[in-house]
Amino acid sequence: MLPRRGLRTAWTITAASACLTLAQGLFAASTDDKIPPWSLALEQRLQPWCPGDCASGVSFTAVYKNGDRILVFVGVHHVFTPRNSTIRAIDGGFAATSPAIVITEGFPTAMGESPPPLVKQASKRGTAEEDQFTKSEGMYAISRAITDGIPFLGGEPTRSEQVQALQRRGFTPTDIAFAYLVGGLSQSVRSGDLASTSDPKLAESFAQWSRAFSDQYHLPTLSLDDFKTRYQAMFRVELTHDAGFSKRAEPGTSSPVALLNQTDMVTRDEHLLATIEEELELKKRVLVVYGGSHWTTLAQALQRRFGKPRITPYPMVAQDIVH
Repeated sequence: MLPRRGLRTAWTITAASACLTLAQGLFAASTDDKIPPWSLALEQRLQPWCPGDCASGVSFTAVYKNGDRILVFVGVHHVFTPRNSTIRAIDGGFAATSPAIVITEGFPTAMGESPPPLVKQASKRGTAEEDQFTKSEGMYAISRAITDGIPFLGGEPTRSEQVQALQRRGFTPTDIAFAYLVGGLSQSVRSGDLASTSDPKLAESFAQWSRAFSDQYHLPTLSLDDFKTRYQAMFRVELTHDAGFSKRAEPGTSSPVALLNQTDMVTRDEHLLATIEEELELKKRVLVVYGGSHWTTLAQALQRRFGKPRITPYPMVAQDIVH
């Protein structure tokens, strides 16, 4: 096991190697259709309707029509409130597509169409039993699909495929567990389940995420104390005093956590693109509800396959309430 002082240096080396691999993929994109890594510069170029960056809350629909096939990609801003610009964009996507199937973020394609556990979870939306995922825009899209009698499908690779892809690019299981925990806790803060990382409920939320990642991804279980030590070594700030915590896991920044997530995102996007192509061939009318950053990285490949899309932004308005 690496000593504490060596942790940051060793991970930075592996992350730099991963970043080089991603950069090589970006260089090759124009010739062999590899998916480029996300960057703020790429997003600002492809999403000029966003003021600065799309973290400000602008969701959108991108409508592709190619022969008898219609694809609507709803690029969402992740939110956890009942009404907002993201919900309006999803409603717009349903209206533009009359979809034969809906592909959403957050669960593996391998679960099959309309998996019963997700149908059951959708029934809890708007009740006292709802959790963070049930509050999400993905579950709103699933709920609409169920109401309209439309099958839905996850757009993710399996958990083991994600972990194996990261390990092939030099990340260790502990690296992966730590990065996923940063992302999970960030979601807890953004959803309002935690007021901040100094919230007394931090230990409870951490335990829930740790169990989930250990069970679903077969990753090492970190203690909260170990997580805090690693966090301070990497970001040079105590976890409970980090005002910038919610952005630590975002791709495109220079931290090893962000670089790992950027690498993971390429794996996920490759799988999502293959799923979109397969479902369009089978169903002809496909609605995709995914984070807008995934559209950014897939935009070139989608346009090459289906032509130039018609874009409709859905900016935030005064009545939108976001955490």
